[in-house]
Amino acid sequence: MRKDATHLGPQTALRGVLACLAVLFTSLAAWAQDAKAPLRFVHEPWSEQEGSADAASQPGLRYGQEDYVSWAISYSAAYQAESFDQGLTLSYNRFLVDDIEWLLEAGLWSFYDRGADAAYGLSVGFGFRWHFLTRERWSLFADLGMAILGTTDGVPPQGTHFNFMPRAGVGMTYQIDETIRLIGGVRWHHVSNARTRGDARNPARDAPLAYVGLIIPF
Repeated sequence: MRKDATHLGPQTALRGVLACLAVLFTSLAAWAQDAKAPLRFVHEPWSEQEGSADAASQPGLRYGQEDYVSWAISYSAAYQAESFDQGLTLSYNRFLVDDIEWLLEAGLWSFYDRGADAAYGLSVGFGFRWHFLTRERWSLFADLGMAILGTTDGVPPQGTHFNFMPRAGVGMTYQIDETIRLIGGVRWHHVSNARTRGDARNPARDAPLAYVGLIIPF
C-alpha cells in the first residue's frame, strides 16, 4: 500500500492540454467551413487528393493509403476529483487498407491519488483507427485499443500492480508541414485488473482522457 503523502494539484496541466485541443478543434472547424468542398460523410479517396506532401517520405503513398507507415508520439492526461493520470506514448502505425490504421504502442505513465504516493508504470498495447472523414490535409477518426500495464504500486491505491487499459474514442489529424501531422482527441480511459484478483481487488478507474501529439512518417 502507498503511504499518505502528496497533495494533488494537477488541474493546471490538464487545463493546458484541454486548451490546446480546444484551439485545434476550433481552428479546424473554422477552416472546414471556409473550404470550397462542403463537409459530408463520404470518403474522398486519398489517391485522388492533390497537393499532399506526405508522399515525399514514402514515394507513391500518401497519409491514409494502404501500407503508409509512421511513428507517433503523444502526451495524455486524465483527471478526476481525486486522481490525475498522465502518459507519454510512442506508437508504430501502419494502414492495413485505405482509412483503416493499425498501431503498436508503448507508454510511460504516472498515477496520482489524493492522500497517496504516486505510482509509475509502463504499458504496451495495440489499437485500430478508422478515418471515417478524410480531406487533403486533415481527417476525423474513431479508435479503440487495449494495453497491459505494470506499475510500481497499486492503481488505484487499493488495486493491483498489473492492470488492463481498454480504450475507445474519437480524434483528428491535421497536416502542419510537408511531413508532420498533428493528432489530438478524447477517449474513455479505464484501468482495472478485470477481476483477476477477485471483486475486492478490482477498484476500477474510469475517466475522460485528452491527448495531443505528432505523427512522423517512417
